[in-house]
Amino acid sequence: MLKYREINCKSALNKIDNEYGFCYDLNIYRGCLHKCYYCFAVYSHKYINSRDFFGEIFVKKNIAEVLEKELSSRNWNRDMINLGSVTDNYQEAEKDYKLMRDVLKLLIRYKTPMCISTKSDLILRDFDLIDELSNIVPVRIASTITTLDEKLSSLIEPNVISPQKRFDMLREFKKTKAIVAVHTMPVMPFITEDSVEDIFKTAKSYGIDYCAADALKLRGECRKIYLNFVRKNFPQHYKKYLYIYGSDGILKDEYREKLYSKIKLLEEKYNITYKTKEELNTENTVYNRYNNKSLEEEPSLF
Repeated sequence: MLKYREINCKSALNKIDNEYGFCYDLNIYRGCLHKCYYCFAVYSHKYINSRDFFGEIFVKKNIAEVLEKELSSRNWNRDMINLGSVTDNYQEAEKDYKLMRDVLKLLIRYKTPMCISTKSDLILRDFDLIDELSNIVPVRIASTITTLDEKLSSLIEPNVISPQKRFDMLREFKKTKAIVAVHTMPVMPFITEDSVEDIFKTAKSYGIDYCAADALKLRGECRKIYLNFVRKNFPQHYKKYLYIYGSDGILKDEYREKLYSKIKLLEEKYNITYKTKEELNTENTVYNRYNNKSLEEEPSLF
């Protein structure tokens, strides 16, 4: 049974170090209704003494108030903030709480660049604010698309809008000055890896600025949840997964190298690859790669 827990946070921003350019992340919600079976973030509920990542959603009701104090500080350098690194800030709960609008208004007031990753077209509700912010500072809008097969997508990501709707949402944001991206993350061996080229091809036809892909990682609780999902829905691949994934949750070298070689060829073929941090320095923009280790070590939730 779905439960919402309203809480007060001590900080809105969590400082992180990574090579992709953003220095802080912000998560309005803890837990997520999307119920993606590959979700790496299920680990995060252990910090708040909950075992139901998909059914017990924590809402940081005071996040805008706390964020304003942080952004108005003399020490704030208007660094890039990533929204949606652990959970989707535009998940179903946002329809009622509407906290993102307050966050966006603060980013506009304090001229702070941002990157948003979402699988929801609820973000279109805030098109006006995102458009305004993109005319002031660098903005990136990304959506995760793992397959174009709607039936397969609904199986893997039960409570997420269709891939087509996600592409349509991104196309709307092409009307702003924001950089628009597709994250094909994670690529799931034997299940979605044959979909990668179709996603790149579609992204190119939509004028998407870049498309980034990365392999599935099976760490912590995610490993158990995902493998149970495979055993139930793709039993023919279950033993293959046990063989190709090591205890560290990473693909064995021969499989990983083969997959990344394929991804590199697609990036070159369609010329929509992401940029390195050095290349992004002139525009101060970033994208959030899947399952960044620094996010797994997030120390401050409240």
